[in-house]
Amino acid sequence: MNPRDNYALRKAQLVAQCDLERLRIRFALGHIRNTVTAPVQTPVPTTTWARPVAAMLLGFALPSLGAQRVKGIVGILSMALAGYRAVHNWRALQHAAVAQGVAADTPGNTG
Repeated sequence: MNPRDNYALRKAQLVAQCDLERLRIRFALGHIRNTVTAPVQTPVPTTTWARPVAAMLLGFALPSLGAQRVKGIVGILSMALAGYRAVHNWRALQHAAVAQGVAADTPGNTG
């Protein structure tokens, strides 16, 4: 076999591997979209726009940024949202206690 034949075979093999990887990525993106947009089985009320928006953002972010970066960004946003919820709930408890005429942060206050 001459070097040109080796080169052509190697090129064909790399093209086939790239096509296979594209199919795997497309399959994974479809799986992620189906998971994100799947209806919730629990009776927790959700907004009607949140899941489609999240699926659309993932559809744009994954191919352009890459899975590792999106994973890091989603982790950071998840922690930030958990912190926001904790602060929001704490403030709501403070306001509820003030409305009842009880200081919520006094020692010995059991609620």
